[in-house]
Amino acid sequence: MLQIIRKKLFWSLDSLKGGNLRSHYNDIDFILRNLDSVESKSRRAQSLEELLKHAVNSTPFYKDFSNYKGLEDFMVIDKNVIRDYYDDFKSSTFKDQKNYSAYTSGSTGTPFKLLHDKNKRDRNSADVIYFAQKAGFEVGHKLYYIRHWDQYNSSKPWITRLKNIYMHPVSKLSKPDVENLLQKMSEDVSTKGIICYASVLDEMKNYLEGTDTAPVVKDVKSIIAISEALKDDSKSTMSKYFGAPVISRYSNVENGILAQQDVNSGEFHINWASYIVEILDMDTNVPTKPGTLGRIVITDLYNYCMPMIRYDTGDIGQLAVSVKNGETHMVLDSIEGRKMDMILNTSGKLMSPFTVYHILKYPHIAQYQFIQETKTQYTIKLNVLPEFHSAENIVTEFKNHLGNDAEIRLEYVEDIPLLSSGKRKFVVNKLKENIPKERI
Repeated sequence: MLQIIRKKLFWSLDSLKGGNLRSHYNDIDFILRNLDSVESKSRRAQSLEELLKHAVNSTPFYKDFSNYKGLEDFMVIDKNVIRDYYDDFKSSTFKDQKNYSAYTSGSTGTPFKLLHDKNKRDRNSADVIYFAQKAGFEVGHKLYYIRHWDQYNSSKPWITRLKNIYMHPVSKLSKPDVENLLQKMSEDVSTKGIICYASVLDEMKNYLEGTDTAPVVKDVKSIIAISEALKDDSKSTMSKYFGAPVISRYSNVENGILAQQDVNSGEFHINWASYIVEILDMDTNVPTKPGTLGRIVITDLYNYCMPMIRYDTGDIGQLAVSVKNGETHMVLDSIEGRKMDMILNTSGKLMSPFTVYHILKYPHIAQYQFIQETKTQYTIKLNVLPEFHSAENIVTEFKNHLGNDAEIRLEYVEDIPLLSSGKRKFVVNKLKENIPKERI
């Protein structure tokens, strides 16, 4: 009953404020349910054209692109370009209006701030509601949110209570911490959902595999993994334990939800309602063919105070053609992570960071980190249990993946430390040649 009251109150307040959130939600729902329809395509084309016109007419950075004929006439930008020309990205239309800061350190550790206008903020909120529903979460459910919390993303206690959110810090995931968290969830009789880094599910899985007395957690409707690659074994174990589907969400702080796994098919359905997504060649701005890895480049259709057109996210992925009920649309077939985290074999061939996951087949490994030191030298940091005896097999297998001339050193550690963002970096590439270059 309390859940229903919360939901009605939420939408009633939006209605009193003008119903902008509901309007965005309905638009997102229509566009994504009818991707092949003339109306859906028309709305997206109109949103893109309005954004491009606004950008060239109101921002110093984009004024030189006023003779564009299409999106492809705009340059590809990245964080470095935005930092270098920060004020030039700001729209004069929103100069004196209230805007909202979005902070991220990402995987680089360098702070990065973007500005969102009120309409963009509402669009993001509507995206969150829509995609949460796709995962099984409804407005009014209790949300257990496990991530890195700081001064930029934390809320005051009364706000989290009002929103029915329990904020758990990712820094507290020792065995006793996980046990206490699951115990708290088991005592909570409300309908609930979980959003967390994918590595949090790894820690929960490790805890469950080491105990026969885990608390029983009921009434979990959704589990959404964010920010990191979701491992199949963690997905399977946690889905069975919580009795709920586990899906992965692809998003970033500077833009919002870009794609999310479908509960049934596992495909990453792109948020075409709010973004244009391109997959471009690694070294040129030529679009790749479906099934070919490339750079994920997005155009944010709704941030007008600081337009981001053809923004290179730094991530690698590939498109695939999906056919459902006679309709054809593009989905993200894979999201490989950041280009700077891709590894090279000894011949210089780019390899997926998922190659590193072969470590998971070996028992008694609590944590790991793979580091490419040079073109032929690699370090694998391992936090292992006393029963671990697979060192020789790991070295042999990775020589097969990387090359017979690969020099692989195993380093035993007590812990793989968290980044300032609260995530663990499983793959590190120290080769300067593999750091993304600024593209103009």
